[in-house]
Amino acid sequence: MGGETIRIAGKGFSFSITEPDGWNIDFGAASQLANFVMHPAGTSWRKSPVVVFGRFTPRNSQETLESFQEKDAKELENACPFYEIRDLDLDVKGLRRFLVREHSCPSVRDEIVAVTEVPGFFVTFVLSSDRRDSLQSALSPFQEMLSSFDWMSQPGPARPSQPQQH
Repeated sequence: MGGETIRIAGKGFSFSITEPDGWNIDFGAASQLANFVMHPAGTSWRKSPVVVFGRFTPRNSQETLESFQEKDAKELENACPFYEIRDLDLDVKGLRRFLVREHSCPSVRDEIVAVTEVPGFFVTFVLSSDRRDSLQSALSPFQEMLSSFDWMSQPGPARPSQPQQH
């Protein structure tokens, strides 16, 4: 533990997140998939055996964290008929509540998906690998990043697709 804290500001919001020692957080590298990615230092997110995706999804006032997680799980199940999903009790410190599940598509991908909510958005963090041992070895930095996530709303509309690093 003890990585660098990064603060991102956009229109109507700011958030901070810790970049664990030995890892890089990259904004814009995978903009077609996520608002940011985290991967081990010395590699790119595309070539790394394990990667974390961070995504902000707009939410309406009727959606709950549980309903969002169920909708996301259904989409994943449709993509892989043999998908296995189980709740995971991940030790995440801090004030934010995360719903965490482990997703497995045999011979394709293993993921740990942690979802939280902030005003106007669901925030999804996905630890993903095609090798289960890589996933397990990255669990500690993933927990550190989740534990450090902090969100602050500011007046005006929130638009996390255009963060500016400070």
